[in-house]
Amino acid sequence: MYAMTRIDRGTLTCSKLTDYFLRAAKPRHRWLVGMEVEKMGADASTGRPIRYDGPGATVRGVLERYHALRGGDAVYEGENLIGISAPWGAISLEPGGQVEWSSQPRSDLAALESDLSDHLRAMGEVAAAVGVRWLDVAVQPDLPVADMPWMPKARYTIMKRYLGAHGRLAHRMMTQTASVQCAFDFESPEDWARRFRAAALLAPVAVALFANSSRVDGEESGWRSYRQAIWRETDPDRCSLPAIVFDEGFDVEAWVEWVVDVPTIFTQRARGLCAAGVRFRSLLERVGCEAVSMEDWELHLSSIFTEVRSYSYIEARSADLLPDPEIFAVPSFWTGLLYQPDALTEVLALCGGHATHERWREAMDSAARKGLDGEAGGKPLRDLAARAVSLSTWALAHGAATAPRAGWAPDALLRRAAGQGVALEEKGTA
Repeated sequence: MYAMTRIDRGTLTCSKLTDYFLRAAKPRHRWLVGMEVEKMGADASTGRPIRYDGPGATVRGVLERYHALRGGDAVYEGENLIGISAPWGAISLEPGGQVEWSSQPRSDLAALESDLSDHLRAMGEVAAAVGVRWLDVAVQPDLPVADMPWMPKARYTIMKRYLGAHGRLAHRMMTQTASVQCAFDFESPEDWARRFRAAALLAPVAVALFANSSRVDGEESGWRSYRQAIWRETDPDRCSLPAIVFDEGFDVEAWVEWVVDVPTIFTQRARGLCAAGVRFRSLLERVGCEAVSMEDWELHLSSIFTEVRSYSYIEARSADLLPDPEIFAVPSFWTGLLYQPDALTEVLALCGGHATHERWREAMDSAARKGLDGEAGGKPLRDLAARAVSLSTWALAHGAATAPRAGWAPDALLRRAAGQGVALEEKGTA
């Protein structure tokens, strides 16, 4: 999606790792928005998961057909086709065969929506040709995790072993979940902290509004977003959000200090990926051939699975996968709230009732279990969602960066809100 920032190699320090983020700051007129959409497939004739290769519908067949349809550069690991890189974005494989589309970052939401439509149309054509049915929920609703295939990627071989030892539901997360993730720019260290914090405080609202994973193993789970329940039992070292995000002085330096103390899963060496398992901070002490590089830092960042995380951009990760007509509700929601200054300020005030780590975790639990019928900081999540969606639509019509034009209405977001019984307010900001 976004290109990751590179700085000079050499002995890495926390200061240099902080610079990785700070050098990515850009002025408002250069802000972009990007998105990632994961899709899980099943054999259209049997309902079984699709294996990487073999007879019948396969993941490799999906990739080959998509590549033939849209072009681009095929990406291989050994003899295995594992992705596509192209001007329209990229296709990659998740551990259980989920197909992830990463957009090119766009300066205009209308252009991003058009890109998404092109991708979804292609996925429909591929499904018909290969014999696949795409699921429109965020957790595989019927099959036990033991039935799921594993993709032939070195990264996932290491992750399967490591995460399986750290979380009861880690393998379910890897093979049976799908989401919609969005990426945003920032213009200064202060702006990074405000935007990161706002995305964190909005996470319970996003979980409730976009909850779409109530069934698992053929039964109702008792959760509106069982995907959230799965993430809770994946790896406590690298999921949810750390308490430092809710400290008054939270900034990029504090984030780096936390990230370097998260155990690594792997490092990149000439011989390929190698299992690690030690805290990244300890790797900073190594020298010579064992010294870590900026590529190792980026690889480590890719194994941080918090609700909000950062590369050279800020990524919001709280939304379940939605049915196709509603997917664009997710980037619309986030863009209006994070890219319009007045809306961003109001978000911080609106969510003040759950602005401590303890109350935020309570709000996340309520959102995951009860959806919009839950509460956050003593306020009904349905009311918070109504205010947030109203504020987002107002912001998109009144100058949010990347909004295509004045008065633009995010139809997918309005449809999602209406379908969830969220009564919008007439006025945007107070």
